[in-house]
Amino acid sequence: MVNTAMSANGISHLPLKKDRQAAKLALAAADRTAASNARDTLDATQLPTTYGNTNAPGDLVDNDNSPNLIEGRPWV
Repeated sequence: MVNTAMSANGISHLPLKKDRQAAKLALAAADRTAASNARDTLDATQLPTTYGNTNAPGDLVDNDNSPNLIEGRPWV
């Protein structure tokens, strides 16, 4: 039997990985704001990789985080 019930937040049923990634980050930002976390501002350019406009394996966007990744990324 296949479970066709929608997830509580609906994120897993978004068609593109890019959209799921953005929705998860937005949900995390809202949680951080609600918890009064000082680092609740999202800067997706601080992620090492983001998804492109398709679900194709080669459609990834490598963000230039030279020379090193920033601690706490993507939260500023």
